Formats: sequence, C-alpha cells, structure tokens
Amino acid sequence: MKIRYLDGTRLRRAILAGTATLIANTENLNAINVFPVPDGDTGTNMAHTVKTIARRLVSMKPVRKEKAGEVLEQTAASALQGARGNSGAILAQFFCGLAEELKADARVNAQRFAEAVRNAVQKTKTALSVPKEGTILTVLSDWALALQEKASVTEDIAHVFMAGYEKAKESLARTKTMLPEMKKAGVVDAGAKGFVHLLDGIADYMQSGSIRHFARNSKAGRTAPPEDSSHEFHDASEHGFEPMIETGRRYCTEALLSSVPDSLETIRLALNDLGDSIVVAGNDSMAKIHIHTDMPSVVFDVLDRLGTIETHKIDDMKLQQSLAVRAQTKGKANICAIVVDTGCDLPQEFMLEHGIIKIPARIDIDGMVRPDGPALDAGRIISLMKDEPGFSLSTSLPDESSYTRAFSLALGYAGEVLYIGLSGALSGTFEAGVRAAKKLSPSVVCFDSRSVTSGTGALVARAVQLAEAGMRAEEIKKELAVFSSRVSFFVAVRDLSSLIRSGRLHGLKSVILRKFGLRPLLTTNTEGKAETAGVFLSRANSAKVIFKKLASRLPKGEPCAIFISHVSAECEARELQTLCARHFGPQTDIHISEMGPLLSSIAWLGALGAAGFAKKPLS
Repeated sequence: MKIRYLDGTRLRRAILAGTATLIANTENLNAINVFPVPDGDTGTNMAHTVKTIARRLVSMKPVRKEKAGEVLEQTAASALQGARGNSGAILAQFFCGLAEELKADARVNAQRFAEAVRNAVQKTKTALSVPKEGTILTVLSDWALALQEKASVTEDIAHVFMAGYEKAKESLARTKTMLPEMKKAGVVDAGAKGFVHLLDGIADYMQSGSIRHFARNSKAGRTAPPEDSSHEFHDASEHGFEPMIETGRRYCTEALLSSVPDSLETIRLALNDLGDSIVVAGNDSMAKIHIHTDMPSVVFDVLDRLGTIETHKIDDMKLQQSLAVRAQTKGKANICAIVVDTGCDLPQEFMLEHGIIKIPARIDIDGMVRPDGPALDAGRIISLMKDEPGFSLSTSLPDESSYTRAFSLALGYAGEVLYIGLSGALSGTFEAGVRAAKKLSPSVVCFDSRSVTSGTGALVARAVQLAEAGMRAEEIKKELAVFSSRVSFFVAVRDLSSLIRSGRLHGLKSVILRKFGLRPLLTTNTEGKAETAGVFLSRANSAKVIFKKLASRLPKGEPCAIFISHVSAECEARELQTLCARHFGPQTDIHISEMGPLLSSIAWLGALGAAGFAKKPLS
C-alpha cells in the first residue's frame, strides 16, 4: 500500500521503533567507539539521548489527528534535554533542525520530508565547530541526498525512506576507511552506526506495521542486544582493538543552557579557544553544549555569562579509557569497580590509576551552583576564602541522576560495584546513594565508611587492594567493617570561622576555644559521628600534633599507609609526610591530596587531616 504522507501518529510510532532498536544495540556501539575519543560510551550516550525522546513520546496523550510538527517539537525538546556525548548532541541538533522545518505541518509528504531532512542536516553541520567527514555527519548527508533523489520520482514515502535507508547503510560501510582511527581499528564509526540502528527500527516498523516488539525491547533498555545481522560489521574486540589513551583534552563537558543569546554561533565563538569537538545544538529557547576541554570550570564561567545553566555534566575521558583497558585486560565480569562520593579525599593520580569513580555533590557559591570536581576552580575558591571575610560555601546532596550515572558508568566496565560513602551519621549523601543503588541494580553494593575525607580515603585504598586481588563486593564490604577499627583518623582545624558560622561550634565551647587560643582535633567514632579527639594551641604546629597522634596509634618501624588531606596547608602536609616517613620507615606509602569543597567548607583554611593504618599482607 502506498504511503502518501506522515502524520503525527505515524511519525511518533516510527521514532519510537527507531529508538528501541538503537537502545538494544548499546553495548555493540560502545565496543566500536574509537572516535573522537576511544572512551567506550557512544552507545550509552546515544541510548540515553533517545530514551529521553521515547519517554516524552510515550507520555504524550494520543489524539485522533496528531500533528507531525508537534511530535517533532516534542522530540527535539526532549533530545536537547537528554543529549549526551558528541553523537547525542549531533542527533539532538538534527531533530531540532527537523522540528524547525516542519513545526507548522500537520501532515508531511515525501518531497516535503526530504527537503526538511536536507535543511536539518545542513543546520546540524553548522552546530559543530569542525565538522568531520567519516562520521555520523557523512551518513546523514548521504541519507538526505538519497531521500531527495527518490522523492523526485515517487510520492510513496515508504519507497523514499527505504531508498535512503539503503544508501545510509552503504555510507556507514564507507566510514570504516575514511578516518585513520576507524581504519586502524577495522570498525565503522559508532555514532554513524547508532543513527543507522535508528533507521533499522523505523524500516522494520514500516515493513511490519507494528512497534510492539520494539516497545518490549526498549523498556528501560534492559533486554540483550539482538544479533546484528543487518550489516557485516563487527565489534572492535574481534579486530584485536585496544582502546588508545589520548593525549588530547581530558574532560567531556556538557551543559543545557536556557535564556540563550540571539545566535548559537555566539556560544560557539565564545568556546572556540577552550577546547575541541564543540557541538552547540538547540533553538531560540534552549541550547545543548558539548565540548572536550581541560578547563571545565572556565567553560561554565563563560556559559554563566551567556545564559542560565540548567544542567552540568563532566566525564573524565582519561578515566573512562583507563576503565575500558582494565575491562578488556581482566574481563568485565571479574572486576569489582569502586565508586565514592565527595566525602572521600584521595590524590587524583591514585583515583585514575585504580579506576575510582567519584559522585559529585552540588556546591553553592553565592548563588552559583556547580558539581564538585573539575567544574570548580579550586584555586579561586581558596582565594575567596582568604580574601572575602563573609565568603561561605554551602553544599547539597547529589541528585539521583548523579548516583545512577556513576553506578551505570561503573557497571559498563565491571561485573559489580562497591559504593563507599561519606558517613551516614554526618550527611544524607550515603543513604541517597543506597536508594539509587536499589533502584538501579543488585550488583551495586553499598558500604558506609563512617568516616570522612582522608579517613574514607584510607578505607577506599584498602577496598581497591582487595578488589584488585579478586575479592567480590560483598566480601570486601565485610572485610572493611572489620578493618575500619585499624584506621586512625584525625583532622586539625585551625580556623573556627566556618564551624561557628554554620552552628556546628557554639555556646560555651566556642567561647572557651577562642578565649584560650585552642583549636579542636576532630575524629569520627564507631557510629560515624564527629567527636573531639583533643585540643591544641592555635600557635602549635598542626603537622606535629597529628603526627603524635598517629605515632601513638600505629606501630613504629612497621610499614604503614598514610593518607593526608589539607585546605591550603601544603607546607604542613609535606612536613607531616616527612615526619611519618622517618618514623614508620621507607616502605610506608604516603599520599597527599587537597580536601574537596564539601569538607573545605567545614574545616576551612589551614585544616590538616590524616588517616593511617599498618600494612599487612592480604589474608
């Protein structure tokens, strides 16, 4: 039967069928992700993008005469909100362009559809700072051209679509040799293949007239990917492909911006010198920004001046590549990934080396809310703490999506996850993580560290040691419950400003400490509550104060592991490192890190913390 037009109902069902097929091939796409960065998440990012579309379209109340333009506007708006990664942002821009072309149309014939696709593809190319052939852009262009050619000789939309579909598959095959990265790995472009999977689902729907099968497959994206028999393309692993560690930009940085300037080009130009792989997708009310950069905080500063940032997202591509290598080397099923939150302080190089994923809290600085981590300029925060007497930080829990994203990322490279969280007695952060884990997967095991900063860091280091020795998550959790009693942990607080301002230090105790020039030495008890482990004179050397405590608790001369954290107190941290190295011997491992904003906001300037335990062979 000839199909002369697309109305809203047909279009909505076709898009749902396409999204389901793409989602079902998530892992297949992740496996061949080598460009622009081989971080193994193109499938995950594209799937997240189209899941957002599917949820919106499913929630739309069906009407008898559904308009094509309205369906596309809903598709475009949800694609912008859910877009992740380079290919997700490109796909979102394509739908934005298509919606802009057809927003007034109730029904769309073949020629009108082909023309709109051509214009949408052109707008998609302008969304990128440097459009690259051999990618999804090539397949989009070839598909659009084939649609136009067929629409010039027939009014049957089914015939027009199938002609474009066949050309898209041919174009996809060509991407295998167009870029050096794909040619070396022997694979096609992952983003391009994701788009063809979208077309796969639409083609099957047009031929069968049913989307029930696809609706089942797409539900939460939980079904196993079907055998990919539609193309002769294989996973990267079949070619002996090993993910490459890039020397380029480290952070995949994204934002959803409202109150955008008159031109999206204004945003692109403002970001041009801050990174590469820039995609600015959107319309006159909202923009999705994607950029690979080493300066996420600067990117967000620029965007703050241009509009209102609704959402922030930062992926550490170097960490993702490291996780991919570990999974390929050891086998995904054999790995227990470690996830922590802002309550844990460890050196960045340690986190990267051992593939530790951190869930960021939200930090509020004078009304500007950012996720903890590279989205914040730590040096600027320290300067404000020093120079602005009334300056303060406030923190709030990560939202549920932050936990889900971290756990899902970890499960993409590991068989199970151990989440080690900030003491539940001090914050709701851990319990929020437990709730998110229960909703997501039984493979996420949660452990309350009942500690904070370097105290949590010490437990995480032990967990890493056990995980890398092959221990499973539940076993590690049991070991940590016993091991925690071996960890000695202290924080010396020099500046009482934040403790007093926040109400954590008040009344007679506050008066006495200030009157006699005393400062608290804090620790956590067995319940994870903060308590005073002693006091010291404000003029005393905090490095020596903490060293004496550690020396009294840990065996002299026996190799130990020491984890030091500080707030703008690097000299004291180095002094404590020297004292511990001399006392506990050359085989002692000593790690130094800066306290994150969450802990810095409480302990304030000059704070010095340390946790330690005697090293013993694994049992």
